[in-house]
Amino acid sequence: MQRSERQTDTAKLVNTYVDIGLLPQLHNRNHQIFYGRRGTGKTHVMKVLEKRFLDDEDSTVVYIDCRTLGSTTQFADGSLPMARRCLALFRDLLLVIHHSLLEHIIEFPSEQANEALEEADHLVSLITEPLTTLRASRVETEVSDAKTVNSEHSAQISLSGHSFGTNTNLGGRKSQEVVDRQNAEYTVDTDDKIIFPELYRNLKRVLELAETNLVILVDEWSSLPADVQPYLAEFLKRGVLPLNEATMKISALEYRCRFSNHTNTGLIGFELGADIATAPDLDDYYVFDRNPEQITDVYADVLFRHLSSELEEGYLGTQYGVHSGRQLASRLFTERATCAELARACEGVVRDLINIFTKAFFDSQRRGRDSIDKAAVVDSARQWFEQDKAQYLDDELQEVLRRIIDDVIGKRRARSFLLPRELERHPVVQRLFDARVIHHMQRGYADKDNPGVRYNIYSVDYGTYVDLLGTSKEPELDLFEREEPDIIVPFDDKRSIRRIVFHREVLES
Repeated sequence: MQRSERQTDTAKLVNTYVDIGLLPQLHNRNHQIFYGRRGTGKTHVMKVLEKRFLDDEDSTVVYIDCRTLGSTTQFADGSLPMARRCLALFRDLLLVIHHSLLEHIIEFPSEQANEALEEADHLVSLITEPLTTLRASRVETEVSDAKTVNSEHSAQISLSGHSFGTNTNLGGRKSQEVVDRQNAEYTVDTDDKIIFPELYRNLKRVLELAETNLVILVDEWSSLPADVQPYLAEFLKRGVLPLNEATMKISALEYRCRFSNHTNTGLIGFELGADIATAPDLDDYYVFDRNPEQITDVYADVLFRHLSSELEEGYLGTQYGVHSGRQLASRLFTERATCAELARACEGVVRDLINIFTKAFFDSQRRGRDSIDKAAVVDSARQWFEQDKAQYLDDELQEVLRRIIDDVIGKRRARSFLLPRELERHPVVQRLFDARVIHHMQRGYADKDNPGVRYNIYSVDYGTYVDLLGTSKEPELDLFEREEPDIIVPFDDKRSIRRIVFHREVLES
């Protein structure tokens, strides 16, 4: 089962996708950003969204992986001017758009396809060629005045007896020459920039002539250098977003992106909510504790579809009598509760789900079992935590995580805790969350004991307490359904968790 970005068969990506309500919120003409941690399926969503838009022949769909933009020089050399670094990335992005427009014009020609191609040629000139201007660098003026005057006069009178006559000859010549010469030297100045009004007019003209709408799907935004991101967003805001015929969708890691920057001259980049909207976070859809039964069904369906796409057609039905995700949860596992344990262990990350399942399946096979038991899930979750998460935590994160675990699990036998919302962007919290060793359960919880203060509720990763399962130190895994002095009620169905509040000193001491 390949990662989405490595899967070249779009049909497989579409067939293995299980929608949990996000796609209908993205398949529209609005500019949007949606978030999700690594492994939650952002690229998979983008690929399925690409296919949905491609079904409309009136749309030109451009999928851009930001990891393929730019060069090593632009990323590594911080001494280069910011304008140069940003402009190079913007040009790369525009060239991908230009290439997709050419393909659409050729494959789906309109009545004005030839004119559209001409405008597209002009578009590539705007993108790649620097602006040139002539500037007079030196001017010399030469003035000379020459005059020549010649005059000649004669007169003759003759008399005779029979005639009277007069002959008069008058002659003259006058010349004047005035010379005014000006010599000028000009310098050709090149300015490496893109004129946004002209880019807007030209791009709009191409879309009108080609009779198409432009859909830009920008994936892996967070892979761009953080200092460049606001300026690239500003370029997109000026050059692309004003087009009524254009739609942009961006996927990103919430804590590793900077869409704007406040400067002395104003805001640089996107104004979230005004220029571009934010769609729901993928992490919010996969919280096991919010609806265990539904999430178990969703993950079972994910596994069923992925397995069906890789195995021979009908294999699961023939070998195991499995024709749906629900049947897989009951038959490929010893019981449905074992599949639910796998859903809990992956902590909302589909990539972790697939990897833990793969390990558990082969572990059960080695032990001669026909189905996956809980012991296989627990042991595979432990291995995956050590292999993919724990070893990448530095000393600082290890120490903070140990303090949290000692208090939450060791002293309170719980697995959840509260942090004041203003700490959600604390670097340590962001890094622990990004490393997938703490997980969001709910945002913006209002504690009745501290009115006016908002909290985010986190849980520690399954791998941090997997060794304690079945022992006297095992934390409470299921949420409580009772109210006690140290209990809070975070969910709509009145299920409760222990009230454990951490403050800044836990993260920094």
